[in-house]
Amino acid sequence: MSKSVFKKFALLLKAAVLSALAVGAVSCADYTDINKEKADYKAAYYAYESALLEPETLKEYIDLGHRTPDGRKVVIINVDGAIPANVIRGALPMPQNDYFTESRSDGPLVVGNMVASGAKMDAALRFAGIDGNTLIVITGANLTTNNIHRVWWTFSYWGFSNKYVKILNGANQYFASAYPEYMETPAAINVTPSTFSVKDLPGNNIDAVRAPLGEVIDDVKAGAYVADGSGVKILIPTMPASTPVMNGSAEVTKIANAGVIGGRIRGGTQLNVANNSPTQYVAENGKYKTPEEIAAAITTFGDVHFLPADKMKRIIVHCGAGQSTSPHFFVIKEILGYANTAIYDGSWNEWGNLAMFIPSSAAETFARGTGAVQSSYLTWDFSINNYIDSLTNAALNGNQLKNTQFTNAAFDTSRYTDYLTLNVTGPADTLAFDNDYSGDAREINKADKEYQENKDASSSGGEVNNPAAGGGAPSGC
Repeated sequence: MSKSVFKKFALLLKAAVLSALAVGAVSCADYTDINKEKADYKAAYYAYESALLEPETLKEYIDLGHRTPDGRKVVIINVDGAIPANVIRGALPMPQNDYFTESRSDGPLVVGNMVASGAKMDAALRFAGIDGNTLIVITGANLTTNNIHRVWWTFSYWGFSNKYVKILNGANQYFASAYPEYMETPAAINVTPSTFSVKDLPGNNIDAVRAPLGEVIDDVKAGAYVADGSGVKILIPTMPASTPVMNGSAEVTKIANAGVIGGRIRGGTQLNVANNSPTQYVAENGKYKTPEEIAAAITTFGDVHFLPADKMKRIIVHCGAGQSTSPHFFVIKEILGYANTAIYDGSWNEWGNLAMFIPSSAAETFARGTGAVQSSYLTWDFSINNYIDSLTNAALNGNQLKNTQFTNAAFDTSRYTDYLTLNVTGPADTLAFDNDYSGDAREINKADKEYQENKDASSSGGEVNNPAAGGGAPSGC
């Protein structure tokens, strides 16, 4: 955004103060005018427009020297996990996990691949030379990769509007076929580092697009999710669900069965019982299908036979690590127009490890490996503090060992999991639990809002590396 806008705000405020000194009071109208201008600017910044950029438009911008017709700088970032052999002319290789994710905690557990902190995001912005008047174009191998959508979500989280950050429709797949002469071997690119920060954005989108553990577990306790989508909110697990859950000889559903526990967050509506590939959203040429085709595909998957009429209904999606669910987030929010859609960032990496009980051996009841058929499933009974076997309706006989790593009952997610199965393997030794944590499990959202609101003046840390250029952001940027 232009610094002149903020200068104008300052001048208006100065004029209001001088007026107050002259007449002894500042009228409500003076403040209303200033606030209205701020509100109008923010509304214009966030006014709806497509989050997709068409390939022919990007070619035009490249021909203009990586500029838009109105003079905005265009920065293309390629976010594939590894530096590809060829990138679009002038694209900066910025692998997602190097620049846009971080190990962080919402309270009870440190989880990898969470949203990048303000400091790390600032380092990435400055390294890429992104300022408030830059058009950022995100691309990668093809639209079926998770990185593109996850990075777009990260920019959205930090407050960038669709006017300033786009996904290239068709990604490199389409662009390379249409304009092969615009593809080149990645090389070190001389970028003038910016001094831009997420603190300079006109507002934040943090709570809107990121659902922390605290929101999800509070929703479950309140009964906000119902499997048929009729609840106050909708929770959609999009990770592969290939493990059959049986009740005797009858299959009840399929679940993802990984980590300490397998199952489904209580009330979740399974999007796809076989896989969560976004290929169903993408046409043969690599570009997105029409909204009508995508809507039809979603409403025929697995357990989902609906899309809510209310476009503002809260929809939360999750997968195993918050990455592969991002294409689903993007199409539901940006293509189908469900504006109140969010990602549960911790996803099953967090939920599935917050369990207080695990079997003591593989031979014990309910000790299941990934891919095994579950003869029954468990439900926690709060009245007896024990699991109930769905097949026998009997409580377990006490043959479960307590999880010695995690003992925080307030966040024991096994108590709030449908079709619960317990795996023998306990949490990895590298996981960091806070068994004394008693907060609201929204720590990342709170910390990032404080950072963006300038309550934390520090902008150090969060260093990133550029594998192509062989260095990080210059010191002092």
